[in-house]
Amino acid sequence: MTGRALAVLGMVLVTAAPAQAQRSHLGLLAGPTAGTMSGSYVSSASGFEMGFSFLATLDREFGNVFGLTVGVGWTQKGGQKLTLTDAGNETWGFRTQYLEVPIQAQAKFRFAGGRLSLAPHAGIAIGIALGCSYKPGEQFEFEGECDETTPGGTLKEIEASVPFGVAFSVEFPGGSRFTIVDAGYQLGLMNVFSAASDAGQSAKNGLLSFRFGFAAPLY
Repeated sequence: MTGRALAVLGMVLVTAAPAQAQRSHLGLLAGPTAGTMSGSYVSSASGFEMGFSFLATLDREFGNVFGLTVGVGWTQKGGQKLTLTDAGNETWGFRTQYLEVPIQAQAKFRFAGGRLSLAPHAGIAIGIALGCSYKPGEQFEFEGECDETTPGGTLKEIEASVPFGVAFSVEFPGGSRFTIVDAGYQLGLMNVFSAASDAGQSAKNGLLSFRFGFAAPLY
Protein backbone atom coordinates (compact mmCIF):
# COMPACT_ATOMS: atom_id res chain seq x y z
CA MET A 1 0.00 0.00 0.00
CA THR A 2 1.46 3.33 -1.02
CA GLY A 3 2.07 6.19 1.39
CA ARG A 4 -0.69 8.23 -0.23
CA ALA A 5 -3.19 5.38 0.23
CA LEU A 6 -2.20 5.04 3.89
CA ALA A 7 -2.70 8.76 4.42
CA VAL A 8 -6.18 8.62 2.83
CA LEU A 9 -7.13 5.60 4.96
CA GLY A 10 -5.92 7.40 8.09
CA MET A 11 -8.03 10.46 7.30
CA VAL A 12 -11.10 8.28 6.75
CA LEU A 13 -10.62 6.55 10.09
CA VAL A 14 -10.11 9.84 11.95
CA THR A 15 -13.24 11.40 10.49
CA ALA A 16 -15.39 8.28 10.75
CA ALA A 17 -14.68 7.54 14.43
CA PRO A 18 -16.27 10.70 15.89
CA ALA A 19 -19.11 10.49 13.34
CA GLN A 20 -20.19 7.18 14.87
CA ALA A 21 -20.46 8.86 18.28
CA GLN A 22 -22.64 11.70 17.00
CA ARG A 23 -26.26 11.57 18.04
CA SER A 24 -29.23 13.94 18.12
CA HIS A 25 -31.97 14.22 20.76
CA LEU A 26 -35.39 15.83 20.81
CA GLY A 27 -36.45 16.86 24.32
CA LEU A 28 -38.67 18.92 26.59
CA LEU A 29 -37.64 20.82 29.71
CA ALA A 30 -40.00 22.60 32.13
CA GLY A 31 -39.86 24.04 35.63
CA PRO A 32 -40.06 27.08 37.94
CA THR A 33 -38.28 30.40 37.52
CA ALA A 34 -37.35 33.25 39.86
CA GLY A 35 -36.82 36.60 38.16
CA THR A 36 -35.63 40.02 39.19
CA MET A 37 -34.66 43.28 37.50
CA SER A 38 -31.63 45.46 38.09
CA GLY A 39 -29.82 48.47 36.63
CA SER A 40 -29.49 52.21 37.07
CA TYR A 41 -33.23 52.69 36.41
CA VAL A 42 -34.09 50.24 39.21
CA SER A 43 -32.96 51.75 42.49
CA SER A 44 -33.89 48.70 44.57
CA ALA A 45 -34.78 45.04 43.98
CA SER A 46 -35.87 43.26 47.14
CA GLY A 47 -37.72 40.23 45.83
CA PHE A 48 -38.06 37.62 43.11
CA GLU A 49 -41.05 37.22 40.83
CA MET A 50 -41.87 33.51 40.65
CA GLY A 51 -42.85 32.07 37.31
CA PHE A 52 -42.59 29.09 35.00
CA SER A 53 -40.89 28.10 31.76
CA PHE A 54 -40.91 25.28 29.27
CA LEU A 55 -38.50 24.63 26.45
CA ALA A 56 -38.46 22.23 23.49
CA THR A 57 -34.90 21.32 22.57
CA LEU A 58 -32.92 19.76 19.75
CA ASP A 59 -29.35 18.84 20.61
CA ARG A 60 -26.50 17.37 18.64
CA GLU A 61 -23.54 15.54 20.13
CA PHE A 62 -20.11 15.90 18.52
CA GLY A 63 -18.04 13.04 19.83
CA ASN A 64 -18.35 11.92 23.44
CA VAL A 65 -18.02 15.29 25.19
CA PHE A 66 -19.08 18.35 23.21
CA GLY A 67 -22.51 19.24 21.88
CA LEU A 68 -24.81 22.02 20.71
CA THR A 69 -28.42 22.63 21.81
CA VAL A 70 -31.06 24.81 20.14
CA GLY A 71 -34.38 25.45 21.88
CA VAL A 72 -37.65 27.31 21.58
CA GLY A 73 -40.01 27.95 24.48
CA TRP A 74 -41.99 30.24 26.76
CA THR A 75 -40.55 31.94 29.85
CA GLN A 76 -41.96 34.16 32.60
CA LYS A 77 -39.65 36.83 34.00
CA GLY A 78 -40.05 40.01 36.08
CA GLY A 79 -39.42 41.34 39.56
CA GLN A 80 -41.15 42.15 42.85
CA LYS A 81 -41.00 45.31 45.01
CA LEU A 82 -38.96 47.36 42.56
CA THR A 83 -38.38 51.06 43.13
CA LEU A 84 -37.94 52.93 39.85
CA THR A 85 -35.96 56.17 39.61
CA ASP A 86 -38.92 58.15 38.20
CA ALA A 87 -41.64 56.58 40.42
CA GLY A 88 -40.92 58.27 43.74
CA ASN A 89 -40.80 56.01 46.78
CA GLU A 90 -43.46 53.64 45.53
CA THR A 91 -42.62 50.02 44.77
CA TRP A 92 -43.90 47.99 41.84
CA GLY A 93 -44.04 44.42 40.67
CA PHE A 94 -43.73 43.26 37.07
CA ARG A 95 -44.45 39.97 35.33
CA THR A 96 -43.23 39.59 31.76
CA GLN A 97 -43.51 36.78 29.23
CA TYR A 98 -41.18 35.91 26.35
CA LEU A 99 -40.94 33.52 23.45
CA GLU A 100 -37.28 32.54 23.69
CA VAL A 101 -34.80 30.87 21.36
CA PRO A 102 -31.58 29.84 23.17
CA ILE A 103 -28.50 28.40 21.46
CA GLN A 104 -26.00 26.81 23.83
CA ALA A 105 -22.77 24.83 23.64
CA GLN A 106 -22.21 22.14 26.24
CA ALA A 107 -19.54 19.78 27.54
CA LYS A 108 -20.85 16.47 28.88
CA PHE A 109 -18.99 14.39 31.44
CA ARG A 110 -20.27 10.85 32.08
CA PHE A 111 -19.63 8.78 35.18
CA ALA A 112 -21.06 5.77 37.08
CA GLY A 113 -20.42 3.60 34.04
CA GLY A 114 -22.04 6.14 31.72
CA ARG A 115 -25.38 6.03 33.56
CA LEU A 116 -25.07 9.60 34.87
CA SER A 117 -23.88 12.78 33.21
CA LEU A 118 -23.00 16.32 34.23
CA ALA A 119 -23.19 18.92 31.45
CA PRO A 120 -22.20 22.58 31.94
CA HIS A 121 -23.60 24.79 29.17
CA ALA A 122 -23.61 28.42 28.03
CA GLY A 123 -24.69 30.46 25.02
CA ILE A 124 -26.99 33.23 23.84
CA ALA A 125 -30.79 33.59 23.90
CA ILE A 126 -33.09 35.90 21.95
CA GLY A 127 -36.46 36.69 23.50
CA ILE A 128 -39.56 38.12 21.82
CA ALA A 129 -41.85 39.91 24.29
CA LEU A 130 -45.35 38.43 24.57
CA GLY A 131 -46.74 40.51 27.44
CA CYS A 132 -46.11 42.62 30.53
CA SER A 133 -48.35 43.19 33.55
CA TYR A 134 -47.70 45.34 36.62
CA LYS A 135 -49.00 45.97 40.13
CA PRO A 136 -48.29 48.15 43.16
CA GLY A 137 -45.62 46.38 45.21
CA GLU A 138 -47.87 45.34 48.10
CA GLN A 139 -50.80 44.22 45.97
CA PHE A 140 -51.27 40.50 45.48
CA GLU A 141 -52.63 40.43 41.92
CA PHE A 142 -51.32 42.12 38.79
CA GLU A 143 -53.80 44.77 37.73
CA GLY A 144 -53.04 45.72 34.14
CA GLU A 145 -50.87 45.64 31.04
CA CYS A 146 -47.77 47.81 30.70
CA ASP A 147 -48.12 50.77 28.32
CA GLU A 148 -46.81 54.32 27.85
CA THR A 149 -48.72 55.56 30.93
CA THR A 150 -47.66 52.86 33.40
CA PRO A 151 -44.46 52.75 35.51
CA GLY A 152 -41.52 51.92 33.29
CA GLY A 153 -43.50 52.46 30.11
CA THR A 154 -43.82 49.74 27.49
CA LEU A 155 -41.92 46.46 27.44
CA LYS A 156 -39.22 46.38 24.77
CA GLU A 157 -40.04 43.91 22.00
CA ILE A 158 -36.67 42.14 21.80
CA GLU A 159 -34.33 40.98 24.55
CA ALA A 160 -30.94 39.28 24.35
CA SER A 161 -29.51 37.36 27.30
CA VAL A 162 -26.68 35.01 28.22
CA PRO A 163 -27.92 31.70 29.66
CA PHE A 164 -25.52 29.42 31.50
CA GLY A 165 -25.85 26.54 33.93
CA VAL A 166 -25.38 22.83 34.44
CA ALA A 167 -27.60 19.79 33.79
CA PHE A 168 -27.52 16.58 35.83
CA SER A 169 -29.05 13.66 33.94
CA VAL A 170 -29.61 9.91 33.88
CA GLU A 171 -28.45 8.31 30.61
CA PHE A 172 -30.27 5.17 29.44
CA PRO A 173 -28.67 2.44 27.29
CA GLY A 174 -30.92 3.13 24.30
CA GLY A 175 -29.83 6.77 24.17
CA SER A 176 -32.76 8.35 26.05
CA ARG A 177 -31.99 10.89 28.76
CA PHE A 178 -33.90 11.99 31.86
CA THR A 179 -32.77 15.37 33.21
CA ILE A 180 -33.01 15.31 37.00
CA VAL A 181 -32.33 19.05 37.12
CA ASP A 182 -31.04 21.70 34.75
CA ALA A 183 -30.13 24.64 36.99
CA GLY A 184 -29.30 27.87 35.22
CA TYR A 185 -29.13 31.64 35.23
CA GLN A 186 -29.92 34.13 32.48
CA LEU A 187 -28.07 37.44 32.46
CA GLY A 188 -30.09 40.08 30.59
CA LEU A 189 -28.12 42.25 28.16
CA MET A 190 -30.76 44.75 27.04
CA ASN A 191 -33.15 47.26 28.55
CA VAL A 192 -36.56 45.89 29.52
CA PHE A 193 -38.45 49.20 29.81
CA SER A 194 -38.87 51.95 27.22
CA ALA A 195 -38.70 54.59 29.98
CA ALA A 196 -35.25 53.39 30.98
CA SER A 197 -33.98 53.72 27.40
CA ASP A 198 -35.52 57.17 27.04
CA ALA A 199 -33.75 58.29 30.23
CA GLY A 200 -30.41 56.82 29.17
CA GLN A 201 -30.53 54.31 32.04
CA SER A 202 -30.61 50.52 32.29
CA ALA A 203 -33.21 48.01 33.49
CA LYS A 204 -32.28 44.40 32.77
CA ASN A 205 -33.72 40.99 33.54
CA GLY A 206 -32.05 38.34 35.62
CA LEU A 207 -33.52 34.86 35.89
CA LEU A 208 -32.89 31.73 37.93
CA SER A 209 -34.40 28.58 36.43
CA PHE A 210 -34.76 24.97 37.52
CA ARG A 211 -35.96 22.70 34.73
CA PHE A 212 -36.66 18.98 34.54
CA GLY A 213 -37.34 16.89 31.48
CA PHE A 214 -36.77 14.05 29.08
CA ALA A 215 -35.01 13.68 25.72
CA ALA A 216 -35.22 10.85 23.18
CA PRO A 217 -32.71 10.05 20.44
CA LEU A 218 -33.77 10.76 16.87
CA TYR A 219 -31.78 7.79 15.57
